[in-house]
Amino acid sequence: MKKVFILFALLFIAASGVAQKDKPLAQKLGFDSDAKLLIIHADDIGVAHSVNSASFDGFSTKSITSGSVMVPCPWFLEAAEYAKSNPNHDLGLHLTITSEWKNYKWSGISSSNEIKSLINEQGHFYSLNEGVRLNANYEDVKRELTSQINYSKINGLIPTHLDSHMGAVRATPEIFQAYFEVGHENSIPISLPEESKLLIENGSIDTSKFDTSKLLWAKYYTKKHDSSIDYQSWKKFYMELLDIIKPGFNILLVHLGYNNDELKAMMIDHPDWGSKWRELDLKILQDKEFKNLIKERNINNRNNCDNINIESLNLIVIL
Repeated sequence: MKKVFILFALLFIAASGVAQKDKPLAQKLGFDSDAKLLIIHADDIGVAHSVNSASFDGFSTKSITSGSVMVPCPWFLEAAEYAKSNPNHDLGLHLTITSEWKNYKWSGISSSNEIKSLINEQGHFYSLNEGVRLNANYEDVKRELTSQINYSKINGLIPTHLDSHMGAVRATPEIFQAYFEVGHENSIPISLPEESKLLIENGSIDTSKFDTSKLLWAKYYTKKHDSSIDYQSWKKFYMELLDIIKPGFNILLVHLGYNNDELKAMMIDHPDWGSKWRELDLKILQDKEFKNLIKERNINNRNNCDNINIESLNLIVIL
C-alpha cells in the first residue's frame, strides 16, 4: 500500500466516510486541525530526458513528493520504466492537449483522424490554450484523454492522479466536463486550480454524477515570471513561501530540468519555464537551508510524514 498524499491536488472529490465528513482535512489525515500540509509536485515529466533526469533526482533526494507525466511526449516511455521500478512514488498523468515549444512538437496518442478538432494544420496539438478553446470539442478531448490514460496503463504507469498541462482542460466548460468524466470513469483523482470552483458552483458543468458536498480544496503556489531568473531571486521566493503557508492543504508546483544542450534547444525563445528556470527550481528544492526551513516551520510533507495511512481514512479520492 502506498503511504502517499494521494490528496495532492488543488481540487479533489473525496469518497470519505460519513463519520469523518465534517472533520477538517488535516484531521482526516491524522494531523491536528491546524497542521500545515504541503505536497511538492513536479510537472512535465516525460517531455524530455533532461526533465526526467532532474525529476528522478528530485525524488531520490526527497526534494519532491509527487509528479505527473506527459504521455504524448517523446520521453514518456523512460518515465514509465521509472514508475515501474519505483512503484511507491506518487506519479500521475499531466494530461496533454497542447504543444507549446517552437521546434519541438507532438500530437495525440489517438489517431489524428480521430481527434481532428485538437490538431492544427501542421499536424500537431495547438501551441496555446486559445487554439484549444476555439477548435476542440468534447468528444475529441474525452477520446484523447482516455487514450492517454490507457496507454499509460499499458506501459506500466498506473496513475495516482490526473492533472492538466497548461490548464488546457479548462479551456471551455465542455472540455472541463470531459476531464471530470474521465477521472470518474477511471476512478482516478483529478486536480484543478481553485479558480475552477466557479464553474462548478454556477452549473457550467453537469455534476449530477458527483457528490459535490465532498469537494476538498487546497491552496496552490508556483513560481511565476515576476523576477530575474537567478539563484537569489528563486531562493528568496521559495524561502518566503514557507513563511506564508497556512494551516490546511497546500501544493507547490515546480518544473524541473537541467540547463543542458537538450533542454536549451528544446526551449529556445521561451525563457519562462525554460531550461535555466527548471534547473533553479531543482537547486532550490535541494538546498539544505530550504529543507531545514520546512522542518522549522512545522510544515508536513510526505518525506516527514510516513505515518499517514490513506486507506485507513477511507479517503481514496475519486469522482
